[in-house]
Amino acid sequence: MDKTCTIIIVGDNGVKIMTQEQIKNILYAGIVGDALGVPVEFSQRDTYFVDEMTGNGTWDQPAGSWSDDSSMTLALAQNLVAQGSYDDLMQRFAGYVYDGKLTPNGETFDVGNTTNQAVQNYERHHMAPLDCGVEDENANGNGAIMRLAPLAIELVGQEDLNTRLNIITEYTSLTHRHPRAIVGSLIYVEMLRELLLGADLPSALMNVQSELTTSSLDQLYLNEFVYYERIFDGGFKDLPADEINSTGYVVDTLEAAIWVALNHSDFQDAVVAAVNLGEDTDTIASIVGAIVASATESIQIPANWSGAIQNRTLIDKIVEPFAQKYSA
Repeated sequence: MDKTCTIIIVGDNGVKIMTQEQIKNILYAGIVGDALGVPVEFSQRDTYFVDEMTGNGTWDQPAGSWSDDSSMTLALAQNLVAQGSYDDLMQRFAGYVYDGKLTPNGETFDVGNTTNQAVQNYERHHMAPLDCGVEDENANGNGAIMRLAPLAIELVGQEDLNTRLNIITEYTSLTHRHPRAIVGSLIYVEMLRELLLGADLPSALMNVQSELTTSSLDQLYLNEFVYYERIFDGGFKDLPADEINSTGYVVDTLEAAIWVALNHSDFQDAVVAAVNLGEDTDTIASIVGAIVASATESIQIPANWSGAIQNRTLIDKIVEPFAQKYSA
């Protein structure tokens, strides 16, 4: 990959160069993690072991098939490159949900209930984009955070905290409007941004905790931090696996992904560990991939994994201009 185009970022750790390679790797790492987890999604922990691309399984898809995590990430990447509106992004989501766009094989599968309802609110009930997200307490799925890695890259150069928090809140609210889901997104995107600015993961978490809990966030959001408090505990990394839940609940997913990334800095080791946690394997592995790739300038994605990815041509058409935009 071309490393000649770079973006220079000034963070607490000094000047850091972010290459096109790293930007591409963040998106590809998420897609590969997603595809690795798709066949065993909802499987019970310790009833299987996966360390290579497989097919069939839960969704009866060919090996290398990626799901909603990647489709919606690609939609966001397109939207950011086009400097599109929230209407533009909701239309892209609708194209994915209803028409099979931005999919490996033209078939939509594994759409979360909350996301599906939000897209229905937009497409069929003609609600304004920022009113489409579901705000019920039962609507705290990981669909709120799974697509947001491109937004972290977009916000690297935005120094004003309140501006960033408002933007993250709005992008989340397109589908998920409960404050707990929004706080999950704030933690996730700000953590990725810290990593991109050169912090290691423990430092990134410490910085995010300090930053968010002392910000001007409404008390409605600050009240939700109690649900995420384990993430910021110094002993969280050392918890045994049986104390880590890997469901689609946004808190469980974020905890599981961060726990894996704290214990595995190598990309391959990390996504294998994530996929074998069971339950929401694809989303957790996708988020783990993005975290690990954000934390280092270069990762090694096994050739047999990347080579198995379905519809690589479509992915490249979206990832290439995205990487060019943010490294120019």
